[in-house]
Amino acid sequence: MRADLHIHTHHSGDNDQNLEDIFASAKRLSLDVIGIADHNTLKGGTEAKAQAPPSLIVIPAVEVTSEDGHILAYNVSEEIPRGRSVAETIDLIHKAGGIAVAAHPYRMWSGLGSKVILRSRFDAIEAINGRNTIEGNRKAIALAERAHLPVVAGSDAHRPEKVGEGLTIFPDDCRTVDDLIKAILDGRTHVEGTGRGTRETLRYGSRSIAQWISRGMRRL
Repeated sequence: MRADLHIHTHHSGDNDQNLEDIFASAKRLSLDVIGIADHNTLKGGTEAKAQAPPSLIVIPAVEVTSEDGHILAYNVSEEIPRGRSVAETIDLIHKAGGIAVAAHPYRMWSGLGSKVILRSRFDAIEAINGRNTIEGNRKAIALAERAHLPVVAGSDAHRPEKVGEGLTIFPDDCRTVDDLIKAILDGRTHVEGTGRGTRETLRYGSRSIAQWISRGMRRL
């Protein structure tokens, strides 16, 4: 099963991507599963789960802004407050019935870095992210191996054409969200994708700096 576990909608506040375009991209790419992981809100994931075609499994998720960086909360039953410590954020995710995944570990501004991840109780690491540099993804894969943690991947798409640029491959016997979560925890996933080249990285960096300044130098 092919899954893109990190997609944003307009509810993230940094793009205008809608669910219809995301579903169309998923169909075009023959994706079986998507994860809608908006910044600090479950709205996109909840709407996607209610509106998705029967052939597409949706894992509702949140990309939570902890005090040290971004954490992906998969299959949670409630929103997770932003701005807490990494340890408290992970505890809140677990209490909400979800799993905590270290997002894009080496991303400037929002990655947690290896020291924080290695001393925390993460369930998995996002080893491939479509908006990471190729080197950042290589280091994330190595970190997952070092930490003996399962891996997931996603595009981090903010535009429909970017959907699918990072993929988590699940066993074909998964049928439900619970099956998919268990497969992650059991280490039965692998990842596909590369990352951004130099030219796209420079464009992304320029946009990110401009957005950061417009937010008053505050993380999403």
